[in-house]
Amino acid sequence: MKQQEALVGIADRITGTEPLQPETLGFSLLEYGEAAFELVLDNLVGEFPFLWNGREYFEGGESEQFDRLFCWLVREIFDCPCGLIRPEADLAKLLAVAAALDCDDQLWGEIYRINPVLPEQVIAALASLIKESHVDSEQVINRHYCSDSHVREIKEDIANKDWRSVEWIVDQFWMDYRSPIKLQAAAALHRYNVPLLQSLIEGEKDFFEVASYTHHAPIEKIMPLAVASQNWTFKFWAFHRSVTHASRNIPSSPNEWELLLREASKSPTEWSRWLSVINEYPSRYPQIQEALGSALAHAEGWALDIYVSSMSMITPDMIRKPVASALSVFRQRAALKERKRLWQASFNKWKDWDFDAKDKSKHLFSISSSCLDYAVIGYFVECLDARQRHELIEQLRSRAVLLDQSWHPSTSSAMTERFKLASTYQPLAQAELACASQIDWHIGDSFSTPPWEDGSLYRSLRYDTDFDKPTFLTI
Repeated sequence: MKQQEALVGIADRITGTEPLQPETLGFSLLEYGEAAFELVLDNLVGEFPFLWNGREYFEGGESEQFDRLFCWLVREIFDCPCGLIRPEADLAKLLAVAAALDCDDQLWGEIYRINPVLPEQVIAALASLIKESHVDSEQVINRHYCSDSHVREIKEDIANKDWRSVEWIVDQFWMDYRSPIKLQAAAALHRYNVPLLQSLIEGEKDFFEVASYTHHAPIEKIMPLAVASQNWTFKFWAFHRSVTHASRNIPSSPNEWELLLREASKSPTEWSRWLSVINEYPSRYPQIQEALGSALAHAEGWALDIYVSSMSMITPDMIRKPVASALSVFRQRAALKERKRLWQASFNKWKDWDFDAKDKSKHLFSISSSCLDYAVIGYFVECLDARQRHELIEQLRSRAVLLDQSWHPSTSSAMTERFKLASTYQPLAQAELACASQIDWHIGDSFSTPPWEDGSLYRSLRYDTDFDKPTFLTI
C-alpha cells in the first residue's frame, strides 16, 4: 500500500482492529506551537520510523501498524477525559499525532465517518486550543531580517489593507505562523462545528491570525465559510488561496468565486482592493476570469469604472487572453447600457495610454497591443456606427500621409508614429470584420495591414532599413 493512500477507506478497514498505543508519548505539553509538534513527532518517529522515512510504499507490517495507530488515536479523541484541569494539553498531543498521520486533509473526514458526534468538551477544547495558538503578528514580522523602514512599510500596508503590497508575505511568512496542531483543530471543527469556527473567524482582526485560518483548513472547506463570513480580510484571503491552488489539481470553487466577486463589487473599497491584486497580472488567474466576467455583468457602473482603472496596460498575449475571457462572458450577460459604459471607459484609458509612447523619450518599433483590446473592439462595434468607424480610419490615413510628408527629428520618432498608426488600426480592423459578420470579436496573434501600407518595396526601403525583417512588405 502507498503511504499517501493509507487513510483512504481506513474508517471501514479498522473494524475489529486492536489499537496500538505509542510508548514514547508519556509526557504533557506545556505549549501548543511548532515546538510541541516537533517534540511529539520526534518521539513518534523514533518509535515508528515509517511515519517519516520518505518511502512511497509501506513495508512488512507497517500498514497494519498505521491502522492500529489510527485506531488508538480515534479512541483517545472520543474518550478524552473531561475532568482534567487542562484537557487542552492532552488534546494537543493527540492533534500532534493526527498531524503526523494526516495526508491531504483526509484524516478528519475518516474520523467523522466513524463517529459524526464529537463530545462537547472536546469541541470546547479544540476552540480553546485555537485561541491559545493565536498568532502574534508583531513577532511574525520582526522575526524576519528586515530593515526598520521595511518593517514599518509592511505594518502600514497591513493596516491599510493594501493586499497587492502584502500579497507576497502571506506565503513567505507562512512557516512563522504555521501550527500543525492548530491546523488539526481547525480541520476538526470544519467537520464537527462549523458555526463555532465561524464565530472565531468573524471577530478576528489580526492579519496573520486571519491568514492562518485560510491556511489551517482544507481548501474546499474554506470557500463556504468565506461566502458566509462578514470578515472581509478572511473573505479575500480565502478566495486568494482557493484561486492560487486551483491550477494544482485541487478542486476549484467557481460558484463561490463568483458569489464573492459579486459581493466585493458592491463595496467600492473592497472592490478596489480585490482588483488591485487580480488585475495586476491577470495571467496569474485565468481560472477565475469566467466568474469575474459574470460578476461584472451584474455590477453597477461605478464598479465597471473601477475594473477598467485597475487594469495594468500590459501588452503580452498572456495578459490579453485572460482579460478577453472575462470580457467575453461580460459581453454575453450584461445589458447594452453597461456594456457601452465599460467599452467607453476602456477606450478612454487605451487612448490616453497611447501605446506607452506619449513621452518623446519612449519609442515604438513594432505593432503594439494592450490587455484591453477586446473592450476597445467592443467600443468600435457597439458605441460607433459604420460612418464613425470609417471617419476614424480616414483620420489615421491622413496622419499616415502627414507622416510621409514631414521631416522628423529622428528615425525613432518616425517609426513610433508609423507603428502607433498601425497599432491603432488593429482593433478597428477587427471591429470592421466583426460588423461584417466575418469573424467574432478576436484578439489573435496575427495583425491586419492598414490600407495606407501598400506593401511596396519602395515603402519598405523607406521605413524598414533598421529592421531585420520588414513589417508590411508584400511586393
